[in-house]
Amino acid sequence: MEDSESSSNAIAKPKAPPRKKKRFRKKNAGEDEEYIENKNVAKTINQRFKSKNVKKQDETPMFEVRNGKAVVKNSGNHEMTVSRTLDYHMNKLFQWEEQADAIESAYTCALCHISGFKRELFGPYYTMHNPAKYWPTFLAKKPNVKKPVKIELWLHGTCALWAPNLHLVGSQLSNLDPQMDIFWSQTCSICRKSGASVVVQNKKNTFVHYPCAQSKGYKLDEHTLLCNS
Repeated sequence: MEDSESSSNAIAKPKAPPRKKKRFRKKNAGEDEEYIENKNVAKTINQRFKSKNVKKQDETPMFEVRNGKAVVKNSGNHEMTVSRTLDYHMNKLFQWEEQADAIESAYTCALCHISGFKRELFGPYYTMHNPAKYWPTFLAKKPNVKKPVKIELWLHGTCALWAPNLHLVGSQLSNLDPQMDIFWSQTCSICRKSGASVVVQNKKNTFVHYPCAQSKGYKLDEHTLLCNS
C-alpha cells in the first residue's frame, strides 16, 4: 500500500503553460501621419455636407408647443433630406436629357417649317412615330424601317402654345406623339405645307400655321380658333 501511494504521489500534476505577455506593436511615424491625414479628410467631408442649420441635439422628431398648440417638430436631418429631395426632383423636371437613340432632326420648327436661325426654337423634344404612316422629310431622312422610331423635334414657343391638346409639364410637352401625327397630316391652307395645327373658324377641315395666320393678319381667340379680321 505504501509503495502504491508513494508511486501515485511521485506522478506530478502537469503545470499550466505560462501566459504569453501581450506584445504591443509600435506604430511607426508613417502610420501616424496616415491616420491623421485620413482623419482630416473625413472631417473636411463632414463639414462640407453638414447643414449649418442642423444642431447635434436635433436628431429626432418631437412635439413642440406653438401658440398653445402641440405640433410635430421634425428633426433637422429630416428637413434637410426633404429639401434636397425636392431640389433634385425640381432640377430633373426642368432639365432635358439628350437621347442618343433618337434620330437627329434639322434645327427647324416641326410645325411651321421655319428655321430656328430666324427665330429661337425650344427643345429638343422626343416622340415616337411610324414611318409607314407619315414621316416629316423636311426634318430628317425617312428611315427604312416598318416599326416606330424616335425622332427629336424643335418647336417655336408660339407654335406649341397655339397647337391644340399640347400641354407644357415642366420642360416637356404632354400628348406630343399622337398630336404630331395629326398635325403632320394637315396641310396649311396658306403655304400648302404640312404641320398646320390652328383650326380656321367656320371652315371645315381647314388649318393654318400660326406664323402664316400672323402674316395674313388673322386673330386667334382663346380657343385656338382662327377668326378672320
